[in-house]
Amino acid sequence: MSELRNEDPIVFDAAVVSNLTGHADDAEFARVFVGRFQRMLPERLRRIDTALAEQELTDAMDAVLSLKSSAGTVGAGELFVIAGVVEVNLRRRDFEAASRAAADLPAAAERADRAFSAYLGG
Repeated sequence: MSELRNEDPIVFDAAVVSNLTGHADDAEFARVFVGRFQRMLPERLRRIDTALAEQELTDAMDAVLSLKSSAGTVGAGELFVIAGVVEVNLRRRDFEAASRAAADLPAAAERADRAFSAYLGG
């Protein structure tokens, strides 16, 4: 994964999701959004794994772009970066490299899950 990044990204930046609407009164919306992302994360990872294992380019790209865009929106920087590396390798049609990069997703998801739980107070 280090081929496309120079520094370790932040696991979760709560300021990103807090600024989604631009209104200070929308803290509850941010919490709902983070909770939803957290609940959907295991399925997103499963979709990526399945598509890579089956070498289904369209499905893999759809799954990784779904993760990347939602991770960026919620402030899950590490997941965003890893998904970007997977995406680049898929665009090169290099399933082996994409799979190697995707192997970093479960540990990053665990770190993000802990950060989300702390943010949500649980």
